[in-house]
Amino acid sequence: MKIIDDILLTKEKFENICVAIGAFDGIHLGHRELISEAVKKAKKIGGKSVVFTFLNHPMEITANLKAPKLISSLEEKIHIVESLNVDYLILQPFTKEFSSMTPDRFVQEVLKNILKTKEIYVGFNFSFGKDGKGSIQSLKELGKKLDINTNIIDPIKLEDKVISSTFIRKMLILGNLDIANRCLGQPFLIIGEVVHGRKLGRLMGFPTANLKILNKVYPPFGIYGGKVRVEDENHYRDAVINIGKNPTLKPDERSIEVHILDFDKDIYGKKIYVSLVQFLRDEKKFNSMDELKETIKKDVLNWRAKVRVIDNGDSIKDR
Repeated sequence: MKIIDDILLTKEKFENICVAIGAFDGIHLGHRELISEAVKKAKKIGGKSVVFTFLNHPMEITANLKAPKLISSLEEKIHIVESLNVDYLILQPFTKEFSSMTPDRFVQEVLKNILKTKEIYVGFNFSFGKDGKGSIQSLKELGKKLDINTNIIDPIKLEDKVISSTFIRKMLILGNLDIANRCLGQPFLIIGEVVHGRKLGRLMGFPTANLKILNKVYPPFGIYGGKVRVEDENHYRDAVINIGKNPTLKPDERSIEVHILDFDKDIYGKKIYVSLVQFLRDEKKFNSMDELKETIKKDVLNWRAKVRVIDNGDSIKDR
């Protein structure tokens, strides 16, 4: 997958493009359907697929105080889009200048002149151009004049709820990880570089890979069961993950600590891919190191037992 930093400055030559357009925060099931259709059509017509999205959330420019925290970091977003077999990812900086582009100009200059677009794929609630005045109907009409076909992807629902980034963000904040994961089509992803911690986990026999907490949405502080892939490896390992302050050992120091089961290699400076599968318990302050150690041991045994259930094809819900 090739990444384009600014479509208005690119020297890349395009032809027969099928483009999926959107903010794509979190890359949920609706986004996946939209992108998948663009990829399939591109292959069918011998063209290339493009995901056109933004380097920053548009609301950071249009309504900064209301701009939400993102579900995915930029690196996580790139990783997920690449896994969908997309040819090009456009990460357009959403600036005041770009936001002032009229719908007509966007379709003519960007979609037609630069991208040589044949097919556009957008969601049911898509709007574009200056002040969001471009509607799906106007996109269809503009596209028709320029021989560009417009495809509208219907909403995807989970138990009568329309799947959206806003809904997923709410579920994560409320601690409904299972619902969020189902909407995302995969476990909540955290990508980060392993940094040095205080090595207190190692002293207790439970070494952890430490990650910094970024300015994005996380589920509530607590202990989670999940899967981890280490950079340069192609398989996932089971893990118990602590997101929060670790009130017993590191009060008020926010971090992500990942104990990878049956693993004790030096991976400082390496990137790891953490998938949060299931909530195990709330964070708690313990009266002693021994009490903390015993609880971590129980967390590991608990997650091993749940993994056996999951590996047998059963539900990952709490039981």
